Amino acid sequence: MDSVLITGANSGFGRLIAETLAKKGYTVAAGIRESAGRNADAARTLVGRAKEAGWRLDVVELDVADDTSVRGAVGRAIERAGHLDVVVNNAGFGAMGLTECYTDDQIRAVFETNVLGANRVARAALPHMRERRRGLLVAISSTLAQLALPFSGFYTASKRALEAVAEMYRYEAGPFGVDSVILEAGAFPTSATLKNLLPADRARAASYGAVGELPDKIFGAFEERLRRPGGPDPQVVADAVAALIATPHGTRPLRTVVDASLGAGVEAINAIKSSVQQRLLANIGMRDHGAPSGSSEGSGAKS
Repeated sequence: MDSVLITGANSGFGRLIAETLAKKGYTVAAGIRESAGRNADAARTLVGRAKEAGWRLDVVELDVADDTSVRGAVGRAIERAGHLDVVVNNAGFGAMGLTECYTDDQIRAVFETNVLGANRVARAALPHMRERRRGLLVAISSTLAQLALPFSGFYTASKRALEAVAEMYRYEAGPFGVDSVILEAGAFPTSATLKNLLPADRARAASYGAVGELPDKIFGAFEERLRRPGGPDPQVVADAVAALIATPHGTRPLRTVVDASLGAGVEAINAIKSSVQQRLLANIGMRDHGAPSGSSEGSGAKS
């Protein structure tokens, strides 16, 4: 059974994905930052559930913003299972507020986790995957990567950047048997969705007057709807990740949308993009998954 490393497994989608895959028999390395510190309770609870259920799940210390931590976590995941087949880049956080009012330090923090952190983990795992001619990278993105929701400027920018990197890996690592896919999730009542980085420059925000009050009003009402009984169940995101892992190499779609509200529209956008992208690849003599035109996709043959 495949070995999986998941980032941001202390809560939200990451926690659900870790438990869902462990239940299915996967060997899971649940990456948690400060697993012996502020997230110690979450780590102990997850390990306890694993022991009780007989899951092959271990918690590994993993801070995606730290090179040493990332390399160590990937190494431990490989050592414990003997190999690493899947990386789920889930760690990230939101930023919702007036775009002009975010400071440079705040913007760096968003990109450090949502983009650079995901790339660190991918770079640490890819040499092992390419050598084995087998692997899967799953980037947890958002439907906002395809849309422009006012007051989500740097969150949207980071998710668009994340998707660009994930798509490059699909074409560049594909000839080595490595898949790279993107899961675009809608809004769900998880800790990540309901806790966002607010802009620090409050004095500047005050100059916006009534417009500056809109983010709190919009996202306050949004949060209230998400918390209502019968709201969207985040388990469907974990199930979608499990389905992608179970899908044979070479047949996985680049993007999977999980959003009951905006999903159909985002899927339509993605279909148009895919059509244009395939023409671009054909023009340079490549096909999806990075296979050269005329070759057998997914064969793992050197190009």
